[in-house]
Amino acid sequence: MADELILTTTLNKTSVPVTRTQQLIYVLIEAKPSEIISKSRMSLNFGFVLDRSGSMRGEKIARLKEAVELARGKLAPDDWVSVTTFSDSAEVIAKNGPVADQRTVLSKIRRIRAGGGTQMSRGMSLGLREVYGQFSEDRVNQLLLLTDGQTYGDEAQCLKLAREAGEHKIPIQALGLGDDWNEDLLDEIGQRSGGDSDLVESADEIVPLFTQTVERSQKAVVRNAQMILRLVGGVVPRQVFQVTPLISNLGYQPIGEHDVQVQLGELDAEQGKSLLVELLLPQRRPGRYRVAQA
Repeated sequence: MADELILTTTLNKTSVPVTRTQQLIYVLIEAKPSEIISKSRMSLNFGFVLDRSGSMRGEKIARLKEAVELARGKLAPDDWVSVTTFSDSAEVIAKNGPVADQRTVLSKIRRIRAGGGTQMSRGMSLGLREVYGQFSEDRVNQLLLLTDGQTYGDEAQCLKLAREAGEHKIPIQALGLGDDWNEDLLDEIGQRSGGDSDLVESADEIVPLFTQTVERSQKAVVRNAQMILRLVGGVVPRQVFQVTPLISNLGYQPIGEHDVQVQLGELDAEQGKSLLVELLLPQRRPGRYRVAQA
């Protein structure tokens, strides 16, 4: 895709001293769609999975329903969307379908009531099934998960579902509301699925975060992007961090003696993604050397 993507690389230093030990350098790699690709649009296949347990009563559930309504309002008629709620059981209140055909969804959203315990895996399972059912390489397939509490006894199942979502190229945006949710679990769900996790400090933040998540998905013009780093012999990768649009540790997968692969996921039309790569350089005599090719 030489004409579709633009890569820009910047090293943290223009030269390194001659030493008898390895040296660490940092490389900033910016990946952006070309102007032609940036003008394209991909439709969405978007699933909401929402906690409606007893702890969501009051302002939380009110803001949640408002957020889903506003987020749906930003979707195009040909976008596909589903809404799943969970407590200690789960229910699909809006089957996955084009927004233009979902005439009764808003009334169903307004009837959501809080109550019961929390078993997040039940909601994830049903919500992902809806997204799986309409998966398409021509769409941005994504699931947004929100919870305000601890899930009970099913953490392993949640992680299994997240891994399966990642294998099916369906990233999960996991949002934790308040201060009583399992941060490590949501971080791992986001990471295993190829998505992200984030903190929602108060009920008032649900609306803007839902809206921003949908808007960011709408800007995606490249799916399942991968970067290959071809390293010169002796050069060793240490860490690969995404620094924009969100900070996360991407890691890498060796695919040969000197090549590593980094999963980038979706690239949006405006910002693309920026990565910070840590590389260890071997001892070298004075001179000019290639380090890697991206």
